[in-house]
Amino acid sequence: MEFSFNNWGEAVAFLSARTDMALEGVMALNAQQMVDQQVIAALLCSHSHLRDAADTWRQLASKTLPITLVRSLQDDQPASVREAYSERMAYWEAVFRRAIPESE
Repeated sequence: MEFSFNNWGEAVAFLSARTDMALEGVMALNAQQMVDQQVIAALLCSHSHLRDAADTWRQLASKTLPITLVRSLQDDQPASVREAYSERMAYWEAVFRRAIPESE
């Protein structure tokens, strides 16, 4: 890939956009990883009992949610990062809902 710029301003704008895009991707991945770590911790704490794991995960998630919201306001996280976190939370909630029959 070859790039040419007419002035330093173009070069700085190009690098800033690429850096911001890369940083946003890393932050989104971190948000997803945070949720996955909570799920893994819940599974380990529950000694392989899925219902207990789901309940433990929900408790962990509810305790960390306010912290996450405060961090996102403090760090001015992009919407895509908050969206990645929410999507991962919804993914795991759906996994637990499918794994645990409603009749139980």
